[in-house]
Amino acid sequence: MRHRANSFTRNSGHAARHSARLIATALIEHDERLLLAQLASGRFAGFWLLPSATVTAGTVAEAARQMVSERTGYRAVAQHLLGVQEEAKAGVLALRFIFATQIAPGSAPNDPEIARIAWLHREAVQALLAEREIVPTLGVMHLARAWAEKTSLPPLATLDRETLCPCGSGFTFRGCCGWDSP
Repeated sequence: MRHRANSFTRNSGHAARHSARLIATALIEHDERLLLAQLASGRFAGFWLLPSATVTAGTVAEAARQMVSERTGYRAVAQHLLGVQEEAKAGVLALRFIFATQIAPGSAPNDPEIARIAWLHREAVQALLAEREIVPTLGVMHLARAWAEKTSLPPLATLDRETLCPCGSGFTFRGCCGWDSP
């Protein structure tokens, strides 16, 4: 049986086709600060996120390098894979590839979806999480919380809507910030 590259079949008593979404995310740290981007438009306008993009062509590593330049204006000079997260999404297998990325100076961001970028200290990232100003996607919030609390990521983290919300509320993600997940 032939499958498209971005599809898979899961056997849970019956065959079902699911789309796969590959996401490249960069953790860019410098002088104890994390680089975040604020969205300019769309459903999450004004929210902050780690530089991320859906992989549409090439390898995940190539997409990560290109995304850093477009979304931040910096040039990725070195990156290594920190981990992969599987995120629960309705009908979609979402795999987030997280790269620790070192950068060099570049030009201005070339992405109309980004309003601005900012280097934030750990306390500021924790405040954004508490104020629910980070994009309400479990993977992004989980990564921001792990960075702010200086915790390491497991090689493969499986995140679902029943995971405790990274905002720190004590509720599950689905019952708290997970309003983007049905």
